[in-house]
Amino acid sequence: MNGGSSLTAYETAATEDLLQFLYLMPVGIVKFRADGAVEMMNPVASALLLSIGSADELQDIYSALASVAPDLRRWVAQFAGPAGTIVDQHRLKTRAGRQALVLSLTVNRIKDNVYMAVLTDVSRLAEQEEKLYVDRRKFFAIFDHVRDYAIYTITIDGLIEEWNQSVQRYAGWLAADVQGRSMSMFFPPNDPDRPSIDRLLAEAQRIGSTETEGWRLKRDGSRLWANTIVTALPDEAGTVRGFVVVSRDITERKRLEDEMKKLATLDPLTGAYNRRKGDAILAVELSRRLRYGHKFAVLLLDIDHFKAVNDRFGHQAGDAALCALVRTCHDALRSMDMVVRWGGEEFLVVLPDTAASEAMSSAERLRAAVATTEVTAEGIPIRFTISIGVAESAGESPSELLSRSDRALYAAKTGGRNRVVSAP
Repeated sequence: MNGGSSLTAYETAATEDLLQFLYLMPVGIVKFRADGAVEMMNPVASALLLSIGSADELQDIYSALASVAPDLRRWVAQFAGPAGTIVDQHRLKTRAGRQALVLSLTVNRIKDNVYMAVLTDVSRLAEQEEKLYVDRRKFFAIFDHVRDYAIYTITIDGLIEEWNQSVQRYAGWLAADVQGRSMSMFFPPNDPDRPSIDRLLAEAQRIGSTETEGWRLKRDGSRLWANTIVTALPDEAGTVRGFVVVSRDITERKRLEDEMKKLATLDPLTGAYNRRKGDAILAVELSRRLRYGHKFAVLLLDIDHFKAVNDRFGHQAGDAALCALVRTCHDALRSMDMVVRWGGEEFLVVLPDTAASEAMSSAERLRAAVATTEVTAEGIPIRFTISIGVAESAGESPSELLSRSDRALYAAKTGGRNRVVSAP
């Protein structure tokens, strides 16, 4: 008797503690039967249900939630298991005065004819989620409508996650083409300047972001020149979980830059290098000669009786002869040989990795090719010849090398023109 009485007291105390715990919980707890009759609810549940309906409805959970969960009775009736979850975090939306009220409802069957409903006010959470959703849509609306940019996210391993219209507008790629694939798909595989994706991601992870420029592949196989910035996306703990990539099409800017470089280095009439570029070429070749022993030679040449061509046929004919001379140089010489318009009708040809004997052969081949070249001025065919002075570098300064070749050119002129002379 004493043992039984002691156990009953213990169970009674435990029950009271459990009830107190349920009453103090910050969420609403409702115990009810299959017919909806409420057997117990804590103060939080009472307050939440009163914000939805009237006090008269608190005795029946189906009536209390009829305006926001009209199918609850059917869900409970259709649940066939002896125990388990019937509804899990179902959102109930209503209003409490002027304020929007969002509740989360979870209903569990505890045992036969015993059910428990948990109500949680998630209004602030729903508001934050809505704000995040709106902000996300705003960002993606911006991304979808930007032009000349592709903005997308990638995983820590460089796999493409988020796709939007900007990627399609930028290079024609569709979502099915890119999602789940490595961002390396945008980099031409045969590009010698193709960057390492692993290096880009490691650098962005280390310093926050990294930047690269180069060719990118479009969906149709063509290419565009792009500036790409990869920025790390850390979580709240500072651990990088992925990256956002912004890639901008700057093909037109690249074209203009290349055009500017051409204007800075090429003679606008003939397409040969200009004198400034010629000075730089000589400096590079002299450096290779002194440091590595690489031989090089120069040809200094001009058109014989060029003034007579201008006087007889006009300056347009003279210009045509200059352009024809440069074309013949490119055809008769190696691709590595560099043609420079040194001034007027005078041209300098720099022959890398070339000794004097080889330079003489190249010069003679060029002289013969020019002698058979013909240009037309106002229907009149014009032929011309050139004289060439050849000098191999002995490691002297460019001015001294050019003086030697100039003396050889003078000897070719005074020796009868249309000939090649090598400097001693």
